[in-house]
Amino acid sequence: MCSRYTIIGTHILRERFDGPVIPPRYNAAPGQRLPIITAEEQLIQAVFGIPGGDGRRRINARIEGLKEKSGFREERCTIPANGFYEWKAGGMRKQPYYISFPERELVAFAGIYDRRLDAFSIITQTAIEPVSSIHPRMPYILTKKGEDEWLAGVKFPSTEEAMEMYAVSKEINNPAATDTPSLITRPDRHHWW
Repeated sequence: MCSRYTIIGTHILRERFDGPVIPPRYNAAPGQRLPIITAEEQLIQAVFGIPGGDGRRRINARIEGLKEKSGFREERCTIPANGFYEWKAGGMRKQPYYISFPERELVAFAGIYDRRLDAFSIITQTAIEPVSSIHPRMPYILTKKGEDEWLAGVKFPSTEEAMEMYAVSKEINNPAATDTPSLITRPDRHHWW
């Protein structure tokens, strides 16, 4: 499950879409209004998590389930991100890890968007290394070419595989954690400002 992520390189979105300044987010979480790119190549903000009939938000949808269907009610979108969090079980509290992309400042997750409900979900896939060492699922992370392929309806868009992962503070375990860069700081790196 991918329930939290970061969107820091927002200047790239402003340059690409000539839109308003979007503040950086270090704790993008379900229920928040966050930027997505629609199939029409428009940058909008929508709510993370498509409401279901049971009152819960569907924050993720498996790519395997979408592949088996000829179509689905929601339309495709991409979700700009710089990284995401995943947790490793063990001990009293799960240890959070931050996964980012050393070769790209900003990537996009494949997503689906429900225009009627103004909400989106992140598409997930079976995890690859290094994420698979701590969790079985991860976002479907698109290459630059894959972003266009996904929005054009390609079933198997190209995926980004260059990732780095490191443990971060357990403060991110709190859904109301302060939205600051300290959430993605490596515990072994201290800053004095």
